[in-house]
Amino acid sequence: MRALKIILMLAILFGLNGSVWAQSWLDEYLVHRNPSFTEEGAESCYMCHAGENMRAMADSVHGNPENPLSPAAQHECESCHGPGSIHISRAHGGRGFPPLIEFGRGKDKSPRDTQIAACSYCHDGANGSKPVVFEGTVHDRLMINCSSCHQAHVREDPVMVRGSQAGVCLTCHKKQANEHPQVGKRVPDFDRMGCAGCHRVHRLPKN
Repeated sequence: MRALKIILMLAILFGLNGSVWAQSWLDEYLVHRNPSFTEEGAESCYMCHAGENMRAMADSVHGNPENPLSPAAQHECESCHGPGSIHISRAHGGRGFPPLIEFGRGKDKSPRDTQIAACSYCHDGANGSKPVVFEGTVHDRLMINCSSCHQAHVREDPVMVRGSQAGVCLTCHKKQANEHPQVGKRVPDFDRMGCAGCHRVHRLPKN
């Protein structure tokens, strides 16, 4: 705070140029400042993010505060998206210094390794839960991350529900919809079996 006051005083003494320089210094300071978890948790997020996705999240496995391993029982939204103290700063309108973790694909999303690390933090088995293997599996490819198949802001992740699972898989595996090899004398009933009835995507290939 003392350093900030000195900067502001210099800005006043040197006029506009000093003010521009002070703002530049302040922005640089904020970018490299370490964010922390907010004391209010999800309540801070709901001030701006209160749509249907947020309500669905509260009813999902990730939003169950009774499960000590769920994000809701830890740092809530920040368990996955990272510490948000700077993101919610009123002085900067939530512009994010540094930005929170954004899942998905695109230039405006977080790097793939960052996204996978955020999921692996809970799903690597270190907290006592069953580990989910991803690195080295058939889907461990440059253009694929966890959110390519999984959804968190829904009451039920479609790829985890047998009846809707194939719809997710066939998004990429389009040929399999009509050209899947027969199993025995028939083509698999995707609606009844899904894909995981036969395929284990979270398993390392045999050498």
